[in-house]
Amino acid sequence: MAITISELEYFSVTAELQNITKAAEVLHLTQPSLSRSISSLEASLQVKLFDRAGRNITLNHYGEIVHTYADRILVLLKAMENELNDATKKEERTISVSISSASSILPIVIREFNQTSPDTHFMIMQNPASSNYSDFSTDFNFFSTTTPVNNDHTVTLLKEDLLLAIPQNYPQAAQNSVRLADFAKYGFISLQTGKDLRSIADTYCYEAGFIPSIFLESDSPFTIREFIKAGLGVAFVPEITWCQVREKGIRLMPIRSPKCTRYIHLSWHSDGYLSKQAIRFRDFLINHFEEFALSYAEKAKQEYGESKK
Repeated sequence: MAITISELEYFSVTAELQNITKAAEVLHLTQPSLSRSISSLEASLQVKLFDRAGRNITLNHYGEIVHTYADRILVLLKAMENELNDATKKEERTISVSISSASSILPIVIREFNQTSPDTHFMIMQNPASSNYSDFSTDFNFFSTTTPVNNDHTVTLLKEDLLLAIPQNYPQAAQNSVRLADFAKYGFISLQTGKDLRSIADTYCYEAGFIPSIFLESDSPFTIREFIKAGLGVAFVPEITWCQVREKGIRLMPIRSPKCTRYIHLSWHSDGYLSKQAIRFRDFLINHFEEFALSYAEKAKQEYGESKK
């Protein structure tokens, strides 16, 4: 059995996309070249990995088995490369991070970390929607859920309440808190489907007994802020990490029913290799992330809140 690393890489991408055309584009290959690679892998394994119907392909049971092991092999190979680089004391230390939450806090953390480790370089990647948090190619991943997560490769860094941002002229703005169910017929300004905060917000709306009517989708807190100010809808706002949404003309209302919170987590590969520098960064995050987040929120509250009332 002669299987090459390239065949596993090409198969893994194709298995994720289940589309030869898209996979070939991502891999910068011609479709015939990609098809030949997959056929060669199938010949080596003596099984078909995809069910084919015209131009459509679907990963079959054998393909799912191979996909699981191929991903493990590729992760271990990457870990081997990283450990070799670390063992040879490569001067440029690069830490890679995927982000689907807490993007406003990470620059502060990196700035502070670089005060003690100025030779560290960072590669930051924005996670796409519907990311699989156990399957990422970076050293670390930031994500959020409605519940805490703590295991051998994940730690919860921060818990924060979700507030409901509403225009100042809404009648509910005179209240001390709101019931989410009272906004069932209002338009919501939200992140795209599959994003962490969008999934969390949808979960709480379902719990309150309704499916939110999305008026606008945006991944920018500032865009969301301006649309709320214009009276075009309401939005879920994380109290700490989205505190820059505070602005004259907007009320950030505590939600009394249901209680809406989210947890921000840091995750890393349980079977991958982390350099000494990456381990230092992980420990720095665990020890200081909440401190930096609260400090950031307090400064933003002063700048965008009290100073503009």
